[in-house]
Amino acid sequence: MTGILSDVRVLELAHRHSGAFCAKLLADQGANVIKVEPPDGGDPSRLEPPFIGDTPHPERSTLFLAFNTNKRSVTLDLEQKKGRRLLLRLMEGVDVVIESFPPEHLGQLGIGYAAFSAVNPRGILASITYFGQSGPYRDYLGGDLIAQALGGFLHAVTGSADRPPMGTTLEQMEITAARNGVIAIMASLFQREETNLGQHIDVSTMEAAVSTPSGLIQPYSFTGRSPKRGGSDGNVMDGMHIPTKDGEVTLTTAGTGGRPMEAWSEFLEEPQLLDAKFGSRQSRLENWQELYDLVAPKLAQWDNLDLMRETMTRGLVIGLVQSPEQVVNSPHLEERGFFVAMDHGAVGTLKYPGPGFLMNGVNPMEGGHSAPGLGEHNTEVFSGELGLTSQELETLRAARVI
Repeated sequence: MTGILSDVRVLELAHRHSGAFCAKLLADQGANVIKVEPPDGGDPSRLEPPFIGDTPHPERSTLFLAFNTNKRSVTLDLEQKKGRRLLLRLMEGVDVVIESFPPEHLGQLGIGYAAFSAVNPRGILASITYFGQSGPYRDYLGGDLIAQALGGFLHAVTGSADRPPMGTTLEQMEITAARNGVIAIMASLFQREETNLGQHIDVSTMEAAVSTPSGLIQPYSFTGRSPKRGGSDGNVMDGMHIPTKDGEVTLTTAGTGGRPMEAWSEFLEEPQLLDAKFGSRQSRLENWQELYDLVAPKLAQWDNLDLMRETMTRGLVIGLVQSPEQVVNSPHLEERGFFVAMDHGAVGTLKYPGPGFLMNGVNPMEGGHSAPGLGEHNTEVFSGELGLTSQELETLRAARVI
């Protein structure tokens, strides 16, 4: 696959979602990414459900298949001296290494930033951990939910005011940390053009939660006021999910020209919405149940897509709560060529989401390949690029080095 990053070589030593997704984002733009996995089982996400066909198998994990497009896979035991020697040889020829081991773990093995920069002064090391390479929390174990909690996200962003904090699913903080890593890597590649030197990037998943503008941290750091969760509780016109014939929608007062109740009263043909008790945001919250009882029966008469078309053409703004099936079959995404079909030897053709942008009208993931099999490229990389003989490979396999 060729792309805007086709001259960038990346070595991925990640075993968490953030590192894998960071490398995937680069690979999907053409970077030559080699994923290094332990010989015994590979990346832990290979064994995480759900599995295609509901049968546990290292080549059928939907999570692994999603996070590892356009990469090559080699196996290497970094706990063995011969494995570390091979890794250093690979490090000599790359631009970027992405890793997610505990702080100083690679350094203790003799393959940390000092060793990397000694064999490759232009090399960039991106370390993605939950709490960073320094500070009193750096050696703590973590997780996506832990990052959400310590980053303040659970305090006010999700959940209801009268209930305990509620986290988000789908590894959102890991994904945010991955994107932060990509930004830092791209900035480092630009800076390297001036300095001719690499650097060590320190990415914290907790800090990814804190640094993402969400109307959470800044209101407190700027004013001392702490936001509270439950912003959509009782907010019929700006946040509540209301049933339709075939799903749910979220109404907003955007696009109403400062006349929200007049606009929605006209569209829903409900004159009682013009009552003064609904005239302000605060009064709508105070009378939310009565407002809901007026709006909900009207929306229940509509199909989701019909409702969206009719409201949007009038300049109103609503949000459909779409199922994955509806998203995958979206006519809008289809016309834009958002999804990309990729063949996988073990599971057949898979439909992958694109990166979320087009370049000169083209989806940059077109022509890519699906996630690699475990150690699929051992011969290609170790023999084709490092020059090992077939006999040497067999010896390494027998010793479980690869």
